[in-house]
Amino acid sequence: MTALVMGAGLPAVAIAADTVRFAHWVPTTHELHRGVEAWSRSVTEASKGTLDVQVFPAEQLGKARDHYDMVASGIADLALVVPGYTPGRFPIVSVLELPFLVPGAAQAAAPFDTWYRPMASLEMPAVTYCLGIVQEPGILHTKVPVARPDDVDGMKLRPGSALVGRLFASMGASAVSISAPEAREAAARGVIDAATLAYGTLVSFGLDKVLNHHLDLPLYSVPVLYLANTAWYQGLAGDAKAAVDAHCSTAWSVRQSTGWADWERAGAKTLATLPGQVFTSPDAAERALWEATGAPFRAQWIVDATAKGIDGETALRDLEAAIAAAPPVPAD
Repeated sequence: MTALVMGAGLPAVAIAADTVRFAHWVPTTHELHRGVEAWSRSVTEASKGTLDVQVFPAEQLGKARDHYDMVASGIADLALVVPGYTPGRFPIVSVLELPFLVPGAAQAAAPFDTWYRPMASLEMPAVTYCLGIVQEPGILHTKVPVARPDDVDGMKLRPGSALVGRLFASMGASAVSISAPEAREAAARGVIDAATLAYGTLVSFGLDKVLNHHLDLPLYSVPVLYLANTAWYQGLAGDAKAAVDAHCSTAWSVRQSTGWADWERAGAKTLATLPGQVFTSPDAAERALWEATGAPFRAQWIVDATAKGIDGETALRDLEAAIAAAPPVPAD
């Protein structure tokens, strides 16, 4: 892509756009990919031809767990990063993983992005925070029926994050740390017999073919961040910087979270039409048991976040209040 600069009485001069590498790890069938592409096209257009954002999907530039270091080192200028893929490294942002904190992604998106934005540099000093999007709450998917926490005792489980892994380890499961793109093969080979994912992602990765029992209980969420290489970002100027700043915003956080949440919920409807799928809805007593398993993790998050230099108890209370005050998402 080029931009033409015109001067009075002078010939047009073509200025080559700067190519921007945006790396991510999901397949092109995933809504996160479509969101990244929409964001990238919009930035390219808003930059008035000074930037050409090119997307590298499906781990083309590196494994999912390496995307933070890829963007920090400059392998990518921008990257989609799941902090939970590097256990214990980013305790503040892991707040979304706390059980039953997030009622829905669209409702929590603006409160979360606004809350985390001023704190990002405390635990991610090597990069520049752009925006945070919220996963629609994750569900437990297994090879056999599960209704109570003790039903997972002895299972090998791929958790959505390190905190989710510890949650299920407290119930007797063994956490197997692999990324979502690796989970299908792991389940087929018997390396895992359970995983936590939202519905649309489960279908997108083909895991419904090996994990066909679904506990219809929103257990946790996961933050997924747009992060920028700091040297690249600080080198922006003029239309390029204005375009990136306008797109690294809470408004785009809400837009991306809402689009992803709609897609995940549509996945649940698709899954219900497929053969051999079994859904289990816990009753009130069973739900209370699940909620009780999460209580210790709230206290531990406060300790870990405070160690990063914030008042963890106040920060968590503020986020909970902001989410509760946000408009709920209407039921489908």
